[in-house]
Amino acid sequence: MDPEPLNSVDWRATSLTLRWIWFIVIFTFGFSTVMVLTHAMIPSLLDSGHIPDGLRERVRKLRFPLYATALLFIAGIAVWFWFAADSAHELRRIWHRDWI
Repeated sequence: MDPEPLNSVDWRATSLTLRWIWFIVIFTFGFSTVMVLTHAMIPSLLDSGHIPDGLRERVRKLRFPLYATALLFIAGIAVWFWFAADSAHELRRIWHRDWI
């Protein structure tokens, strides 16, 4: 069975689903950036001595808020994934087969 022609409601549902997917991509890049900074760069800079002695303790204390920010990004990914999955059900009106 071939798909039906798209109308404005179908295009709206498709654009909404794609918007949620783009938010997932953006939040994933944010999460990965914060995790690389927190889990790789800061400890490396501290161990190598590239951070001056006066700033070492401040930088160590900065890791906790960055981990909290990473958790917020994960929560955002979960929320946007929920919205994307919910709006993807609308696409079944256009294309009835799950696997192409």
